Amino acid sequence: MKNRLFAIRTITGVCALSLAITFNSCKKALEVEPYSYFTSASFFKDVNEAYMATLGVYETMSSVNTYGWFIPMVFDNDTDIGQISGATGDQYRQTAHYQGIPETPIFYAVWSAFYAGIDRANTVIEKIPQMDLYKNGTTDQKTQLNRMLGEAKFLRSFYYFELVRLWGDVPFKTKASQAGDNLSTPLVNRSEIYTQIIKDMQDAADMLPATLPTDERVNKWAAKSLLARVALFAGGYSLQPDGTMKRPADYLNFYRIAQTQINEVMAANIYKLNPNYAQVFINQCQHVLDPTENIFQVAFYNPSGNPQNGSWFGYYNGALTATGLYAGSIGRCLTVRPFYNSFDTADWRRDFAIAPYSIAANGSKTQLFTARGDESWTAAKWSRPYGTNASIERTYTHINTVIMRYSDLLLMRAEVENELNGGPNVLAYDAVNLVRRRGFGLDLPGSKIAITLTNGGSGYATIPAIEISGGGGTGAAAAATTLSSARVSGIALLSGGYGYTSLPTITVDSAMGTGTRVRATVTAKLVPKPTAAMVDLSSLSKDNFLKAIQQERAWELCFEGMRRADLVRWNILGEKITETNTKVKAIRSNYVYPAFTNFVAGKHELYPFPQNETDVNKSITRQNPGY
Repeated sequence: MKNRLFAIRTITGVCALSLAITFNSCKKALEVEPYSYFTSASFFKDVNEAYMATLGVYETMSSVNTYGWFIPMVFDNDTDIGQISGATGDQYRQTAHYQGIPETPIFYAVWSAFYAGIDRANTVIEKIPQMDLYKNGTTDQKTQLNRMLGEAKFLRSFYYFELVRLWGDVPFKTKASQAGDNLSTPLVNRSEIYTQIIKDMQDAADMLPATLPTDERVNKWAAKSLLARVALFAGGYSLQPDGTMKRPADYLNFYRIAQTQINEVMAANIYKLNPNYAQVFINQCQHVLDPTENIFQVAFYNPSGNPQNGSWFGYYNGALTATGLYAGSIGRCLTVRPFYNSFDTADWRRDFAIAPYSIAANGSKTQLFTARGDESWTAAKWSRPYGTNASIERTYTHINTVIMRYSDLLLMRAEVENELNGGPNVLAYDAVNLVRRRGFGLDLPGSKIAITLTNGGSGYATIPAIEISGGGGTGAAAAATTLSSARVSGIALLSGGYGYTSLPTITVDSAMGTGTRVRATVTAKLVPKPTAAMVDLSSLSKDNFLKAIQQERAWELCFEGMRRADLVRWNILGEKITETNTKVKAIRSNYVYPAFTNFVAGKHELYPFPQNETDVNKSITRQNPGY
């Protein structure tokens, strides 16, 4: 089990610090008691109190307002791979469906959370160097305090990066707020903010430990990995105040920064892919740290049941599950059928990442292949059967949000090398092909299965259940879909599973009607795994290799919180929405896909400045384009 960052013994202190910044209404934003005011008298007398204050900076991430819900599941939605279910006036639906306006509360919730975290980080950055122990303590005390200073610098830069990614030019402040400060600050050009972000992350990397973590605290290599991501966004396209999408003239310099950071992380040789793609997410659901795959993650531990500090992973973005054998879920994060169809059928990732089924109270899977069922297919990586099923996780869970995986870093390396070398080189191919080989299960024994209806039987009054057992593998599931003349006439493979070394036994339920009764039969076959040569990319032009990377990131990282942001930095969000609309309308003319109707290029690449903020901060003199 994971060694939780927010242990019970520290969470009380962290929550006390959290009281220092409370945003109750738009008109009271200037009345907030600064974090520095609270901590100056009570904290930073010893290492433990400095640690408590640093945990307060981390705590910003462990909230439904940031990485427990809004950012990975709402802000990263309605793209070419998925969309939020439903079309009601709920703020999370409005936001995902490109209908948010400055008054939509979700924008201020995220905005204010990040600025609270930044102010906390500013306080830690200022206070730790003033401590006597920082200068005169033991070697161990100085090492610990230096690490905390590095953590605060990293987290401040990370929070600013997220603000710039979501809003573009934003207010920028690197000094802790003091009682009586004028908190009305103007927008600062994102290029200036990126300069400070890069400096902070470089400084942080020098202060942080180079060893693998035993908890969710950031290390040297996580800082460098996130700096590589920052550099790609700084060198990518973003929506400018004049409504145009542009990238910097010197964008290649940012790619070089990314290349340097990635090379240093790779040279450290401490990360590797978990050979089993499915196990990566099962570990997350079971709270098992996987530090060689997961480079940077957000800790969630919520023993008090406070929903504000809970994670909605598994509840909001897993297979739709009725309460019963497992805790229930609401399955709000849908996929779109064309994304499911885009996978190679031999790719193990598809059947683990996507649920073309719902889960009944008794744990059985109900197929969603008939009628318009494919419009209800959901993300599946964090589905309830993979979780602990503990009573404390029946709604909100303790599943961490993973912000950076090693496979993400490998795909960034492939992208960077392609861009800087005018096409893919050996490093680029090696990086992407490592990811692809894992995705097709080449590092593990066994195979997926396929199924065939060999005899429809007779006498069926209702559609029977299908059970798959044995064969040495796991995860395969199938369902009958239709009856014709009391015979089973259609079946669907819900998941091909993985790791099957022999043919499993497939049993069709014997529950039947009247008259002649013959049990239907379904047979399985092992799907031959492709060879490495068949999986590997090769001989691609620069443009085609970039397109391959863009698609590979969708297959590998789907529903993990970065797809929409990636499409924006490549300047293809609108293009992908249009392309997806064409594909879903080819399936059926009334396939629901609101992104195409609502998305406006030159507007929705950024979010509006929250009305709550502009009401009190009169130094923000413009709104983002289109709002």
